[in-house]
Amino acid sequence: MSITILFVGLLFFAAHAFALLFEKKAIPDVFLLMVIGILAGPVFHLTKPEDFGMWGDIVSSITLVAILFEGGMALEIKSIRETAGGALPIFLATFLGTGALAFASAFFAFHLPLLASLAFGGSVASISPAVALPMAKGFGLSKRGMDILTVDTALTDVLSIIFVFSIVLASKGGDLNAGHIVGSTLSALTFAAIIGFSASFIWLRVIEFVRKFPNTMLSTFAFLFVVYGLTEFLGYSGAIASLFFGFGLVNKPFGLIERLGIPLGTPDTNITAGEKSLFGEIIFVLRTFFFLYLGISLRFDNWYGLLAGAGLSVVVIAGRIWFARRSFAATEGKKNAAIIGAMIPKGLATAVLAALPLGAGMAGGAEVRDLSYQVILSSIVLTSVVAFAIRRFEARPAS
Repeated sequence: MSITILFVGLLFFAAHAFALLFEKKAIPDVFLLMVIGILAGPVFHLTKPEDFGMWGDIVSSITLVAILFEGGMALEIKSIRETAGGALPIFLATFLGTGALAFASAFFAFHLPLLASLAFGGSVASISPAVALPMAKGFGLSKRGMDILTVDTALTDVLSIIFVFSIVLASKGGDLNAGHIVGSTLSALTFAAIIGFSASFIWLRVIEFVRKFPNTMLSTFAFLFVVYGLTEFLGYSGAIASLFFGFGLVNKPFGLIERLGIPLGTPDTNITAGEKSLFGEIIFVLRTFFFLYLGISLRFDNWYGLLAGAGLSVVVIAGRIWFARRSFAATEGKKNAAIIGAMIPKGLATAVLAALPLGAGMAGGAEVRDLSYQVILSSIVLTSVVAFAIRRFEARPAS
């Protein structure tokens, strides 16, 4: 027990050191955390996923809620409006292209069921803002390029989440009728969004009163869990409610409702910088242990799956760089366009979403999880190598 506690403490400091290394040298900290997990699990067999029991699933669920909340807070209406023209084409091309390639490989090469193949496609179509944005900044991406990439990655995360949850809901319903799937999914997601959005309005109204009590810095997180649990209890998606809860807290677009003739009155209260900092620290800790767990969970007994994950990453990054150069080279320059194109790393959202089909009892769920984990690892490594090569090549003086 003492060794385990010592390891947890050292891991926390190592994670902060990795984050600093990421900031200075653009070496992804999540990759280094996964390497520790790989060494502890598949290589030296010091531990295995089963040792965590139900705690692995609990941490995964809490992490999902936290990253969706953070993702909602990162979706600023102003940024979306200003960069939509540049971000939407590459977002759509990347999401649809990656999803289609992943679906085809799962369905035709690995012979997974239809819904499992769709879930795999949706899971790996996401690009991790937490990995891509610091990496792009470290490689010197321009301010305009960072704005485009911010909206691009945020939208892929959100759409992946919505899509995969739709597939999981369809599998639970047991009815593969396309019209029924679309109708029931849209209704479930819409009600979840309304609950999350309404909860943000209520919380902004009462948070000043809550702050009068001592030790309430975590009260917003606690209310987030209430929103998630209540939405799930009502039979809707707690994850989507968490996303819109964060979105409503930051953007406060309640004036849109007032235009319909409903006099709400936008709350003046805001989430403080101290609370946002605390949220970031909590998510950092969850992210640290989740990627360690992800490394422990990786399996290297299926080389076909490893090669397929690496091959998918290669095709996606090549296509995205080509598309980005055609779209942004004239306005952002070849280097910035190539860096935007190289940013395809998968991250926390992909890892959590990939585990949902298995948790829902979907046929082929284990294969979806294992293949997605391989894509996460290969995409992070490949993005780092290609972006580094782009920076070195573009920095060479013309001959």
